[in-house]
Amino acid sequence: MTKVTIRHVSEFLWIIVILTLLAVSCGKRVATITTVPTGRSPSTHVDTTSTIESGHLFPTVEGTPTVLEGKFNVGKYELYIQCLGTGSPTVILEAGWGDDGSTWSLIQPEIAKFTRVCAYDRVGLGHSDPGPEPRTYFLAVMDLHHLLEEAAVESPYILVGHSLGGMYMLLYTHQFPKEVSGLILVDSSHPDSFELSLAAMPPTSPTDSESVRFYREWFSSVEKDTSMRSEYLEPDSLGDLPLIVLTAPNKTRAEDFPKELNTKFNQIWLDLHLELVDLSSNSTHFVIEGSDHFIHHDRPEVVIEAILAMIEEVRN
Repeated sequence: MTKVTIRHVSEFLWIIVILTLLAVSCGKRVATITTVPTGRSPSTHVDTTSTIESGHLFPTVEGTPTVLEGKFNVGKYELYIQCLGTGSPTVILEAGWGDDGSTWSLIQPEIAKFTRVCAYDRVGLGHSDPGPEPRTYFLAVMDLHHLLEEAAVESPYILVGHSLGGMYMLLYTHQFPKEVSGLILVDSSHPDSFELSLAAMPPTSPTDSESVRFYREWFSSVEKDTSMRSEYLEPDSLGDLPLIVLTAPNKTRAEDFPKELNTKFNQIWLDLHLELVDLSSNSTHFVIEGSDHFIHHDRPEVVIEAILAMIEEVRN
């Protein structure tokens, strides 16, 4: 298998997707890595207010998109979901730890101009009911599956997950592979990130800053979720499923957090994201400069155009 790495800046995500499809059709492995600098998006600008040339994406609705909104019973509690737009595939947006569906407010309305896109609130967040604790990856995935069934949101899905939500979307893909046509990980977490970051920390010292003590206690308190089986993180475990990984490489932390340790944490994060890229033989990796962990807030245009590129690839 051949691995292609692009180290210079490119704006032409559509061209990258086409090259990826050609390589995959020839049985070659493609893992494209592109750095997207501040002020640039991964593709040429897409004008979402007007029709795009024939053969490419075009808005599916005019004016206010079609809305599906409400709470649906998924067992012993109800979850809230909001869907905008029409068309297939349906984009499912999964928030990170502690966030509800409103975190996608800059993304969802733009994607709704091209296809149906849904955001929802997990148990105990936003408009959704509380549920049993502790919550596991598997329970979160089953909640979402039941919610989509009850709300009659039809597959195929493009799953988009931020942070912890990326792991939920990865597990969903393995649990229900026939429903998923593409996966986008937005600065996704990784099951090994806490363990590796804790191991990188210096020995406990009386002079530790408040932020160092916070991270040490946090990393030590989290137990690895066994519902994310190790084989799900093996190279090519997703086959040739279209996969896009967006990485924020330079996260900022508190002022009292040592710079050298911050650099180590950022390198661990990047290394784990390279492992995520290898999950599919049809993957594209974008390193997003000028953004912290919340890429969909700091660089929403990057996330929007990545989703539109995935829609284009899936439809073709």
